[in-house]
Amino acid sequence: MMAAKHGADRIIACEAFEPIGKCAEEVVEKNGFASKIKVVKKRSTELKVGVDLPYRFNILVTEVFDTELIGEGAVCTFNHAHSELLESDAIVVPNSATVYAQVVESELVSNWNKLRDFKFGQQTSIKIPDFINNCAGAAAVHDVQLSQLPLQSFRSITSPLPVLKFDFSGKTRIREREESVVVFKASVTGTAQAVFMWWDLVMDPFSQITLSCAPYWAHPDVKVDISGPEAANLIPWRDHWMQAIYYLPSEVPVQQNHEFSLVSSHDEFSLWFSVTSSMRVQDDGKFSNKPICTCGLHLSMPRARIGCLNDTLRRKKYYRALQKKITQDTICLCLSDLSLLSLMAASLNPKKVYYLDTNVIFTKTLEKIIEHNNLQNKIQIFNKKEDLLSICDKVNLIVGEPHFSSSTLPWHNLQFWHLATQFRQICSDNVSMIPYKVVFSGLVVQFDHLWKIQAPLKTVEGFNTEPFDKLINNAIDLSDNAIDAQPLWEYGCRALSAPFQVLQIDLGANVSVSDSGFIHCLKKGTCHGVVLWADWCLDDLDIISTGPLDLINEKLVWDKYTKQGVFFFPQYKTVSHSNKISYLSLFQHKIPDVSFEFSLS
Repeated sequence: MMAAKHGADRIIACEAFEPIGKCAEEVVEKNGFASKIKVVKKRSTELKVGVDLPYRFNILVTEVFDTELIGEGAVCTFNHAHSELLESDAIVVPNSATVYAQVVESELVSNWNKLRDFKFGQQTSIKIPDFINNCAGAAAVHDVQLSQLPLQSFRSITSPLPVLKFDFSGKTRIREREESVVVFKASVTGTAQAVFMWWDLVMDPFSQITLSCAPYWAHPDVKVDISGPEAANLIPWRDHWMQAIYYLPSEVPVQQNHEFSLVSSHDEFSLWFSVTSSMRVQDDGKFSNKPICTCGLHLSMPRARIGCLNDTLRRKKYYRALQKKITQDTICLCLSDLSLLSLMAASLNPKKVYYLDTNVIFTKTLEKIIEHNNLQNKIQIFNKKEDLLSICDKVNLIVGEPHFSSSTLPWHNLQFWHLATQFRQICSDNVSMIPYKVVFSGLVVQFDHLWKIQAPLKTVEGFNTEPFDKLINNAIDLSDNAIDAQPLWEYGCRALSAPFQVLQIDLGANVSVSDSGFIHCLKKGTCHGVVLWADWCLDDLDIISTGPLDLINEKLVWDKYTKQGVFFFPQYKTVSHSNKISYLSLFQHKIPDVSFEFSLS
């Protein structure tokens, strides 16, 4: 439609997903361009001149990019278009792309990739074997909002470096596999642990218009010396093209002002990086191998889960709670996926620890960690609940994080309650539980930008997008859950109310629970919704919270290893002290299920 508005004679719009293709036809017609624009519901690589196109075209406009730039098939899409669909001198928008990389040292970032020894006091209770931490890891991209990382959480080994160039103009064919080597001098002495990556698009052949996906500290549009959330708001907000972290296959010690090589590689769909002290020749015909996980940890766990297991404060709370309960007569049952609680419990010398985990890949890794710590006589792992039910009649302690791979929203981890209830029926009469209760809490918030993911478009560049808004709203209405799961540490928001309890569940009881009430807004702002999280009470002192951890300059700081639930109000409105939010919550133990309702007045 932009092309039609600016005078293009004939336009073919290609859309592979049929429902969106039909929606596109409605939008085109609504804006009066039906005579100029033909929508073809195919992949572009299926188009043929003489069938779908009357002739080769002389302008290509496309957006086939993701956070990794080429992950949606941009390489084959452009190559096919130049080979089969375009004239030799066609103009292509965008014209080229540049991938940038910044080598960093960061304990926070490394903790998303390497599993650390468990240390309590002066002693190491659980040692992680070398085969795990020497593993090259997985090549899977870890996309994050880098602008939300505190500057003090990483040290730059290099400034941002242009490492890969993609020419979309058609002058040369884009390589399906390529490698570049950039020699750099380390700016500090430290350890190269990871690479931050983003890309720029040059939109025109004259390099006058650039679209940058850089974080604020490297963004060309940020000219002032400023840091923190304020700086992040100076650049365009996006939730579709973010930045990415790539973990180096081996962490490399570096000396300030010494030279090293950053090797950047790509195949048709992905990127990977390595740092070496050797000065490799770029055109030696050899390519670095893509990292492959050999330890099983990176195949079985998402990045946030590895980071969660490395959280030292969280570890200490579980250790203290277990210390209070475990004796030489304790027979412990662990109910959580991808957990190391069984090792922590076994290190306190109970009589026996049973562990239920259905992830077979993780089981193999865990067995090696258990053997490395000489705990194989203390821990017995089960992958099927039925096998465990027949032998756990003497269990007198049930523990969980709780964490389950199938869980998305905070209350999905009530699978722990569901499993524990089944086992309690045949366990010892005096069985104890850690955690023993869960409290779900809420907070009324104003988001900086996240509200945009559910807000109607209405008009874009002057075009009416009503059919698209209708399609999306219908999809939202048909959704099973009105509450979305989001890692809120990546999305700025401010509190408009005090935290309030929505529902409390005794994990040792087998009853339904409900709650209702209202909470007043305390600050003036735009009310976008209610954030929900879980506080798992291990005992009366130690609580594992998946909610806000701090408040800095009115901005909430959230747990980085879990997702919170976000309820968006259908209509956003300005609120003040006179406004209140009513809530109704229900836990139905027979299903089991949890539901929440909110209304704004």
